[in-house]
This record gives sequence, structure tokens and C-alpha cells, in this order.
Amino acid sequence: MTVSILLAVYKGEAFLRPQLESLSAQTFSDFAVLWQDDGSEDRTPEILSEYGKRDRRFRAGTEQGKHLGAAANFLSLLRQSEGDYLLFCDQDDIWEKEKVETLLKACRQAESKHPGQPVLVHSDASIIDQDGRETVPSFFRLQGWDPGAVHLNQLLVQNNATGCMMLLNRPLASLIIQHGNPEKMFMHDWFIALTAAAFGQVVFVDIPLTRYRQHGHNVIGASHSSLLQRGLRALSQRKASRERIALTYSHTRAFREAFGESLPPEARRLTECYLETQSMGKLRRIITVYRLGCRMQNPVTRFGQILFG
Repeated sequence: MTVSILLAVYKGEAFLRPQLESLSAQTFSDFAVLWQDDGSEDRTPEILSEYGKRDRRFRAGTEQGKHLGAAANFLSLLRQSEGDYLLFCDQDDIWEKEKVETLLKACRQAESKHPGQPVLVHSDASIIDQDGRETVPSFFRLQGWDPGAVHLNQLLVQNNATGCMMLLNRPLASLIIQHGNPEKMFMHDWFIALTAAAFGQVVFVDIPLTRYRQHGHNVIGASHSSLLQRGLRALSQRKASRERIALTYSHTRAFREAFGESLPPEARRLTECYLETQSMGKLRRIITVYRLGCRMQNPVTRFGQILFG
């Protein structure tokens, strides 16, 4: 059994060292770190090279220094990886010391029940500020996500799996390598969640295992607004709200096209049925979407789904 941590970095010198120290402090230590810089102009590559001289578990990827973008960089690392289990790692977070051990245990338990199937395990996180102080104890609760939303119909309309909080097994990684195209993904984590739900299992570990740093330069960050505040903002930003609903259709279509006829029959039926609702009249569309179980994960987003869908 081998474990690979895939670390995509870009202009990360401000927060990189604490993350590297948290990786070295993991209670499960038998892993390799494959890192790849996305064309930084700061000292990020030098920091990692220096660290690699002290810790042989760290090595650079073959596309080191190219500017690929976040999703393409992670997929590049995935293609190069050799681990049986893989974790995505952001440069500016801090991992709790039991993170790898906990996610790995949950994945192996799922595999024992579903041998040979693709498995995605993801967890909650706390949120910290740029100085490392905790500001929110649960990212999941802040977002209003449903811990029980692990099925394809739920994830088609609202993703709750965040890349830096994931562990993938090799069967899932193989599917992503074969079918993933970063140019057609909104983000890689949503595509991975849909793939796991369609072909295998999604498991949520309701423990904050990552300190998710928010500092103003995140590619995609956490909103600190309450659900009510976000709901009121959605009412005042109708165009953006409609675009968010439209994104669920475009992403579902891209996912459907990526796998084609290789999708399992039930997943193929569900994606086709959901895509068909886009051309329906509003009332029929709402009724059909809800019958399919494609409901968003909290009362505010479900209300927006009805209002703007």
C-alpha cells in the first residue's frame, strides 16, 4: 500500500512552510509528496527544493515550472502519481496530524464493503485567517452543506467535496486520468465527486482535518456570510444566481460527454434526465428536478433553485 500527496504550488512562499511542517508531522508517515510549481516568480520552488534535501519523501513533478492553472496542475500530478491512495494538497493550508491516517482508514473501510470500486473520502475543515487563527470551526456548516449528500443526484446540482480535503483510491484516480479534461471542468474537485458518485462511493468524514486558510488570494475561497445573507444577496443578484443554476447544466453536460457510454446505466439515465429538464417549462422543470432528487443542500439554496431555476 502506497500513499501519495499531490502538492500544487504557485507563489506560495508566504504560507508554504507551515504546510510542509504539518505534512512531516502526520501520524501516518509512509507517504511520498509529489510537488509541482505552476511558474512562480517568488521563492516557492527554492523552499520546496531545500525541504526535499532534508526529507527524501518530497520530489518535484516532471512539468515543474510550467504555467498550467490549478486544475491542470493537479491533473498533471495525478497522471504522474504512483500511489494506491492519493491526497490533493494546497500550499497555504495546515493539515491536522491525523488527517492522512483518518482518511485512509475511512477509505479502506469503504473498500472492504465495496471491493474494487472507486472511492472518494472527504472531510470537514476549520477556517483560519492569514495569521493562522481559527475563525470558523466548521467549513461544512458555514457553507450550509449536507453531510449526507453523497449521491450523484445531489452532487450534480451542488458540490460539497473540496479538493484539498479529499483522498482518492487508485480505481477512482484511473477514471479521472482517463476521462478528466481541465478545459471542460469548472473545478477538478466537482468532477471527481461526480465520478466517484457515478461509479463507486463517496464517504464524508465529519471531522475538521484541514485548517483551510483564507487570506484574500485563494483561487476559490469560503464565504464568511451567513446563509441568510447569501440568500438576500442572491435575490439582489439575479443574473449571477441564474448563471449558477446554468452552471449545473453545463457541468453535467461536460461530465456526461467526458464518459459517454462508459457511464453506468443509472448514472447515464440520471444525467440525461437532469439535462432534459433545462428545456422544460418552469413548473414542470421544478417538479421533475425534485422528483429526480436533484435538490440543493440547504433551505436557502433550495429556495434559490426554485426561484431562479
